[in-house]
Amino acid sequence: MDPTGDLLLESPADGGLTTGAVARLLGVAPTTLRSWDRRYGIGPAAREDGRHRRWTGADIAALRHMCALTSAGLPPAEAAR
Repeated sequence: MDPTGDLLLESPADGGLTTGAVARLLGVAPTTLRSWDRRYGIGPAAREDGRHRRWTGADIAALRHMCALTSAGLPPAEAAR
């Protein structure tokens, strides 16, 4: 089974996954996700009260693509374009 599906089932109905959960899913540091959000606009569609990031399936798909491109050797700034 797809690990994303398992995590999405555990996520709150109103919001999506936390940054930590997505980082574990993708095998990157939470600070990397926050940096990509700040620097390149690859961030979540929604935030909780208190501005906590909540990542949806579409957000995670974009992050997977970013991870694939950076793993292939593209610098993050180019991969984000």
